[in-house]
Amino acid sequence: MKIKVLQVVGTMNRGGAEVMLIDLFRQISSDFHFDFLVNYKISSGIPKGDFDEEILLTDSNIHYIPAQWDLGVKNYIKAFQKLIADIGVPDIVHIHMNSKCGVIAKAAKLAGIKHVIAHSHADLKFRGSLKSRIASNLELQFQKRLIAKYADNFWGCSPEANKSLFYYRLLTPSKSAVINNAIDVDAYVSISTIEIETMRKSWVVTSNTIVFGNVGRIVAHKNIDFLLDVLNVYQTVNSDFIFVIAGRIEDQTYYDAFTIKAKSYGLTEKIKYIGVRSDVPLIFRSFDVFLGPALKEGFGMVAVEAQAAGLPSILYTGFPKLVDMELGLVTFIPNFEVNYWVKAIQNINFKRVDLKEAKKKIISKGFDIQMNVETIETMYRKIVNE
Repeated sequence: MKIKVLQVVGTMNRGGAEVMLIDLFRQISSDFHFDFLVNYKISSGIPKGDFDEEILLTDSNIHYIPAQWDLGVKNYIKAFQKLIADIGVPDIVHIHMNSKCGVIAKAAKLAGIKHVIAHSHADLKFRGSLKSRIASNLELQFQKRLIAKYADNFWGCSPEANKSLFYYRLLTPSKSAVINNAIDVDAYVSISTIEIETMRKSWVVTSNTIVFGNVGRIVAHKNIDFLLDVLNVYQTVNSDFIFVIAGRIEDQTYYDAFTIKAKSYGLTEKIKYIGVRSDVPLIFRSFDVFLGPALKEGFGMVAVEAQAAGLPSILYTGFPKLVDMELGLVTFIPNFEVNYWVKAIQNINFKRVDLKEAKKKIISKGFDIQMNVETIETMYRKIVNE
């Protein structure tokens, strides 16, 4: 009998937690069956995720439920119970909704599910106005109480992530775990030189052109507009570069302001926006430098991906130190002084590390998905057999 796991998520777009989960989905053994339950905002309608087609090409299903604050807690629980009655009771519900986990855990238990995993994918810290931060923290306290009462296992991407969502008394060796947000390292090693050259030529670069890159959602807290300030100064030193951006535009107003700013600096021709990509390992291998100015990253998988591709990476300290794989590739900058960033770029050693050595290092630090799959399979089996 297969162990049936219902993965409770937001839209399965290309993000840190979702990439980790889809890699797990691809490599999990045939002893397990995954279905997905997507929480969505009613105002936006049922979403289409980047990975939906791949999921549906298998025998897995994607179910949908409106967000808990759209329905209200009582109606959300009723809708969840109805869904479980319709599709059957899974062996495990694995919730990836961070500070929304509590209500979902309660709904799962009331629907008759024996084993509930709450999974924290970030060290939760809230941005925005004082009013919004107060509201978010009040909700977090409410959800934490429900998690403590209704969840059975407490997983997180880091010790900090666990401490931010779960009470200390829950973090016992038998019930809690740190599961690194891992990547498929082999996907970065196996790319050919011809593929890289073809990709770079598609961006109209010469052999001397430096390709700066960023991969991630285009929203204000990713702070890519700051890089325009940096590149505006850098172009007075070296004008033979381009800046390639891959990712989903989630804040159109922010992106529009970004393009206006680029034009004001005379950088428009040097900016290449390539959208959401399924060939992310190739994109990283085709960059020369990864620039990460995000104000805050829960973990920042893109930095690990960049190092798997052998890229020098300049990061704001909004990325946790844990992302440094100790390959000599990462430079952390603790401020947004433009000249610091320009100097960091000028000081880069463009000699690539050996990717097989990078792979060994990333595996040794526990960030390879194959190791994660084995760990998670073992833990799923242990939970069901308890």
